[in-house]
Amino acid sequence: MTTKKSTAAATPVDAAVTAGKETLEQMTKIGQDAAQKNMEQAMSMAKDNVEKASQTLFKGYEQVNTLAQGNYEAVSKSFGILSKGFEDLSKAWMVYTQGTVDSTMAFGKQVLGAKSLNEVVDLQNTFSKSAFDSFVAESTKLSEMSVKTASEAIEPLKARVDETVETLSRPLAA
Repeated sequence: MTTKKSTAAATPVDAAVTAGKETLEQMTKIGQDAAQKNMEQAMSMAKDNVEKASQTLFKGYEQVNTLAQGNYEAVSKSFGILSKGFEDLSKAWMVYTQGTVDSTMAFGKQVLGAKSLNEVVDLQNTFSKSAFDSFVAESTKLSEMSVKTASEAIEPLKARVDETVETLSRPLAA
């Protein structure tokens, strides 16, 4: 009879965990899609600008050389931002993982010290809710960090594309 109660109590927890997991997956997917879209737009714009730059190459070698240097610097800056962002994400993930291991170990000790099955069930419910809440919060944080990193990494490229378009369109307008 106690088994049926714990199974019935586990069902809402399982449903909550499943719902939280789906929410997390959706938030992560949205963040990844936004980052991918921004990267594709930047790459498309960069490709268009490279094509424009190649048409004017013979008209102004020094101008193109200056643009290429600026583009290289923008890409380097972008990759630096990405590297730092991935480093921060890795550190945050490690901190979360360590915290999860610690809380799981503490939970195991509490279960071993439980005096009754009801106490074990209560401990399990509390632990499950806490672990779920922690997972959702950390996943949201990591998703936000990913989107922020992608947005920051695109900025130097976007600024460089804008500057390149402006520079290359001047001789065409003159």
